[in-house]
Parts: sequence; structure tokens; C-alpha cells
Amino acid sequence: MKPRFLDIFRTWRKEHKTPVFGIFKIKREERLPAVVALLVFVILNALLIYKYYGLFTRGGKVGFWSLFWDHFRVSGFDSYTYITLSNWDVYYEVYRHPLLAILMYPFYTVNHWILVQTEYNNAIFIVAAILVFCAFYSFVFFYRILHEVIGLGRMDATLLSSMFFSFAYIMLTVMVPDHFCLSLFLLTMALYISGTKMNKGRKMKTWQTFVLFFFTAGVTLSNGVKIWLAQWFANGRDFFRLRNILIGVVAPALLLMAISIYQDNTYVKPMLERGEQVQLAKEKKDSLFAKKSHARLEAFKKKTGEKIGDKGFLKWTDVSTSRCKSIVENLFGESIQLHDRYLLRDIHYGRPVFVTYSHWYNYLVEALLVILFLWGVYLGRQHRFLWLCLSWLVIDMSIHVLLGFGLNEVYIMTAHWAFVLPIAMSYVLKFWQGWRLISLRLLYLLITLYLFIYNGSLIVEYMTKTITK
Repeated sequence: MKPRFLDIFRTWRKEHKTPVFGIFKIKREERLPAVVALLVFVILNALLIYKYYGLFTRGGKVGFWSLFWDHFRVSGFDSYTYITLSNWDVYYEVYRHPLLAILMYPFYTVNHWILVQTEYNNAIFIVAAILVFCAFYSFVFFYRILHEVIGLGRMDATLLSSMFFSFAYIMLTVMVPDHFCLSLFLLTMALYISGTKMNKGRKMKTWQTFVLFFFTAGVTLSNGVKIWLAQWFANGRDFFRLRNILIGVVAPALLLMAISIYQDNTYVKPMLERGEQVQLAKEKKDSLFAKKSHARLEAFKKKTGEKIGDKGFLKWTDVSTSRCKSIVENLFGESIQLHDRYLLRDIHYGRPVFVTYSHWYNYLVEALLVILFLWGVYLGRQHRFLWLCLSWLVIDMSIHVLLGFGLNEVYIMTAHWAFVLPIAMSYVLKFWQGWRLISLRLLYLLITLYLFIYNGSLIVEYMTKTITK
């Protein structure tokens, strides 16, 4: 007689000696840094709520697309999540973010019920709660990666975790209504799981790969490859077993493809057709409106650079934007330190693609971080976990720097790759001893305090300014 499902479940729990959701339990030694991080995340979200509270909580007969799209301006981040929670539809690019609209639907139902009852839109509060949850556990998982996987002491793990969350576009990621904080949560969790498996000599289960890929790629498609790399590094040749390939690779990929095609045919295409009809009708009635629309389209094309092609994923490439300037000013610049000029302006609304810093010390800090990163890569070159992280970095750099996807505003994708910097830098702490270790800790602390003060003060300045369209 076959064992019942409940018996199988109990056996699994007994073998693993941990609850199913034990990964979310906060350990005693994690509580103090986690609580401090939680307070920081709450304050950052409160700042954004403060800026948009009166405008974005309006209910009743409101054009939510115009309300959020015309007024939300924080760098290049989108307000699709606010719009989705206010008036559900598939606004995201379904072939890049196949699950986002579906994941947001339960939150929309809650907000819609409140909206009907009170004519008060709670989208900004619901999104803030989601972001604080994801940011909190991203911090916890990143701390565990440094402490449990790499083997740093608690003080050093706390220091480098703090440094990571002091990066400019990580601070912004945990407070803006885009998908990057959810991606950060999933990626740090996947890194922690795979790193723990590598340390213990265990294999990542096929079902773990299926679930992690389904949700990680469902939020941002390109990140799904990182889950396959994580299992490959953890499992070695076992990754290529037929059962694992079929269930862990092919099945979730086909499922996401089917979901994307369904959403595209059912929601996206009809919505685009309606939008084109409205646009054409307005242009026929108003020649001035038509001229402005075409001017905006031409300006958009110039900002996004020359494409390899106009179809499929090729339409998101860029072969004309300078790589050297992008790396200095945007990739390792704006991502980590905000530019005080054109502060958090969108490139489609007045910000040049390249902005230089006003002070020499910004470039000094950038150079120090790059040098420490490269030095950490050298010292940790024999560690498989570091090579996993670097393989993830190669994926992102190939997409952004080589192909040019999003290169003109590459900093908004910081959450997908920037954690590799402090992870590599942790190997310098791991291998240095004596007075050099003390000096290095002091240097890391000074950089972290500087980034928090510098980026934090500029974010506060921007969030307390009057909203402009």
C-alpha cells in the first residue's frame, strides 16, 4: 500500500529537521541588525508615501493611468504596480515579466474592495508593505550569505550587508513601486539556498529549481538563467540528468511561455489596439497634439540609442550609447552614488544620458569600490560560490553592456547584480589578518557611512520637494 501524502510530508520534515518555511525564521543573532534594517526600510518607504500621499490616495472617478504615469517621477522607475493595484490589467511587458500582473492580482482585489467602500486608494501603502517585506528578507538572506556561506564573522557580515543597502539604487529599489525589490528578494534567497547546499555538499532538488525559476523568471525573465546556474554549480553533472532538465528547466520555461502568450492575446493586444484607436482619434482632432506625440517619440528613440533590429528582443538593444561613459557614470557611478545634478530625473523627462559628478571624491569612492571588488575576486578565485556570483554578473553585463539592453539607464537594474560587489569584497576580509584587517574594516565602515549620508540626504531632498509633472 502506497504511503499517504501526509506521511510523506511528515517524513520529509523529519529528515530535514526544519519547518517548510524555516528559511524565514529570524535567528537570535540576526535580530538586532535585522530590526535596524527594518527600521531603515520603513523610513525610506515613509518618505515616498509622504511625497505622493495626497495625490495617490485619491479614489472615485479617477483616471489611474494618467494619475500615476504623469506624476510619478523617480529616475527611470515605472509606476505600473500602482496602476495595477488601482485598476487591474496587464500593463507589464509580458515576455519580460510574465508573472508580475498575476502576482499583483490578490493585492488588487484587497485594494479594490477598500476603494469601493471608502473611495480611498491604498495602493501606496500595500506596495510599501510588499517592499518592506522583500527588502527585510533580502537583508536577512544577504547577511546569511556572508556569515553562513562565506564564513565572515557577525560584525563583518553586518558591515558589508549595510554597505550593500547603502548603494544608491538599492536604497531606491526598496522604496519605489517597481519589480526590482521582488527580484532582489528572490535572487538573494536563491543564492543563500544554493550556497548552503554547496557548503554542505548537498544537491539542489529539482522541485526547488522549478519553483525558484518559475517565480524568479516570472518576475524578470533573464534572472531565470541564474537559477539554472545556481543548481549547476551546486549539483555539478547531476544538473544535466534528463529528469532534472525536463522538470527543472523545460517544464517551468514552457509554463511561463504559455502564460505570456495567454496574457498577450487576452489582455495586452486588445489594450494596445484600444490605445492606438484613441491616439489616432486625438491626432485627427488636434494637429498640435499630433506634433507633440511624434516629437516625444523621436526624442525617445534618440535616448534609447540605435537598435540591432526592430522585432522581438532586438528592439531593446543599443549599439550606439558609449560603453566607457556608461560604466563610469552610470554602471559603477549612479548605481552606487547619486549624481547631485539632475537628481533622480528620468532620461525621458529632462535628464541627459550621462551626468558627471560635481566633486572629485565621488570618483575616488567609485575607484576604491572597483579596486576592492577586483582584489576580492583575486583572493577568492578558488571558491566555487564566488564563481557562481561572477557567472550571474556576466549574465547581466552581457545583457546591459554587450547588447545594450537598458544601457541608457542601467542603474535602475542595480538590484540584479550589485550584490556581487560586497560578496567579492568579503573575501578580502576573509583572508586578511592583523592590522591590515583592522584598517580594511575601518575603510569599509567609512565608505558605508559616507554612502548612507550622501545618498540618504539626496533622497530626502528629492522626496520632500513639491511634485512637478
